[in-house]
Amino acid sequence: MNAVWSHWPAQMLATDVPVLPHVMLMQIWLHLGWSVVLACVGAGLVGRWMPAPAGKLDGRQWGVALVLALWSWVPGPYSPPYWLGLAFQAPSISMVLLCDALLRARFFSTRSGIPQNTTPHYATLALAIAGVMAGWALLLDAFALLPLQVYALGFSPVAVGSVLAIALLPWVAVAKTPHSSRSLRLWVVPVAVLAFAASRLPSGNVWDAVLDPWLWLALHAYVARALWRKLRR
Repeated sequence: MNAVWSHWPAQMLATDVPVLPHVMLMQIWLHLGWSVVLACVGAGLVGRWMPAPAGKLDGRQWGVALVLALWSWVPGPYSPPYWLGLAFQAPSISMVLLCDALLRARFFSTRSGIPQNTTPHYATLALAIAGVMAGWALLLDAFALLPLQVYALGFSPVAVGSVLAIALLPWVAVAKTPHSSRSLRLWVVPVAVLAFAASRLPSGNVWDAVLDPWLWLALHAYVARALWRKLRR
């Protein structure tokens, strides 16, 4: 019994035998993930350049989003995910969930004329700052500037529980606040971690499930914009 308990910490931190997703599942996620991301980006660009009248659903936004989503399922080098996958691999689960939430929020806001969640909640801002710091730690680890192999720990079982626990902290912080004032994006990271635990997508590493380079850059812009607004107030 003592021998089992002595080996338990080593097993929780083990990274030598990672559990990887199935190859077919990785290919499906590559096309599915980039189709959602590209549809969100396309609808956002069209909505910014050619905004729709308040209270009306803009067919141009969803026409572009539908074309980009369907184009992402074209097999071979004629598909955007083929080249995006070579350059950036698959998007993170958090990125896809956020883009899906933004698409649905854009749909409801164009119908009602009122954008939702325009003011960032402090818990959402704290979670975004944690994502920025985690991205910098992974970047420094990529250049071997840290004494700890941060990315390699993402293959260990303890990393999954740790990331999930950190992602649930904002939920605890807003537990006593009114439901209407809570941010709808706080559920993204916990759901991403749970989806990763079930499927091991996109690469078997929990860091790739909750963060990717494009999401990391977007978090920088989100944090900078939120802090600028607070300073102006």
